[in-house]
Amino acid sequence: MSRASLLPEPVMVPDIDQAIYLASREFRGGITALAYTVAVDPGTFQKKVSLTNTTHRLSLHEFLAVAEATDDARIDEAYARLRGKVLFTPRPVPATRQALAALAGVMRAESEFVESLQKGLEDEVWEAHEVAALEHHAHVLIGTILGILAGAREAAEGRRNG
Repeated sequence: MSRASLLPEPVMVPDIDQAIYLASREFRGGITALAYTVAVDPGTFQKKVSLTNTTHRLSLHEFLAVAEATDDARIDEAYARLRGKVLFTPRPVPATRQALAALAGVMRAESEFVESLQKGLEDEVWEAHEVAALEHHAHVLIGTILGILAGAREAAEGRRNG
């Protein structure tokens, strides 16, 4: 059994146009409601978010208004990816001994995963599913660390004590 068959099916990662389109369609009330929310004529807005109409595009102001109104993570991630960046939104967790012990467990599990990848890369060729899995595990680890840091910051600022 190959390593590839053990991995879940890859998740579609939308580009910026697809992310805007999907977020617009899923907005409460649909594309028309979002058009009114961002103060654009619904017919014009429909053309601007269409995946098949390449002659109309959102202006920067409209793009920012759509991103703000939908608060859709796919738009944020697609924009960050387009700019060659990685975006993390820390979710604060109490910075307690238990949280740090859990972090140690996550780090052990992630290091075991990386070691298994290392053994699987005897051919020294990275395959797309291996890179995707590595990115996923890196995001889990970094997100866990940033969550504990955010919780520690909240505790230090007196908003919450572990």
